[in-house]
Amino acid sequence: MHLILFDIDGTLVDSQEFDSELFVRAVRTVLGIDVDDDWSTYLNVTDGGILDEIIDGAGLGSDRTRIHRAVKDTFAGLVVEYLDGQGGVLPEIPGAGAFLVELSSRPGVAVGLATGGWEETARMKLKAARLGANELCLASGSDALARVEIMQIAARRALNGATAGRTTYFGDGVWDKRASEKLRYQFIAIGDNVEHPSQFADFRDPAPILEVLGLPTCGEP
Repeated sequence: MHLILFDIDGTLVDSQEFDSELFVRAVRTVLGIDVDDDWSTYLNVTDGGILDEIIDGAGLGSDRTRIHRAVKDTFAGLVVEYLDGQGGVLPEIPGAGAFLVELSSRPGVAVGLATGGWEETARMKLKAARLGANELCLASGSDALARVEIMQIAARRALNGATAGRTTYFGDGVWDKRASEKLRYQFIAIGDNVEHPSQFADFRDPAPILEVLGLPTCGEP
């Protein structure tokens, strides 16, 4: 079985810019703190992991549970408001939807989603981008703080008891690459935020991506 996992923001959905802005605004609303949005400087680049580090840095650990709930709820409200302003529609990374359908139809392939974002907002963005939020196994920042652990949870859910002979993770950030290296997963970069030998701007031309995956293109035996 070839297990293929995907990040969401910046990998499948063109949401990274507004997502970061709204997260910073949610933290500012709840805590009155302006935070550094260079996510590469954080230990765990997930919604909960970043927030945990902010809480510790501000000496607010005794109020951790309430803060997590308040920031998550505020952030979700801001995402709903943003999506309403966009008519409920977000752009996918070009070709993402068709590529997911293609992979999901392949025998011997299991597909799942592993995102550092909280589940509620991740599903909002998938739905807005018409990417079948309820059709693929998903693990998120609601399941764990560390991206490596989120990816492991996604793997278990997508495999559903099967064993993966090979695992690939698609991501757009240096943290995605680092997590893949820790787990010894093949990594494929989408976009130009991280340098990597296997790197593609988007999914519009699936043939070379399928080649890197070791999967035949249409018409091949």
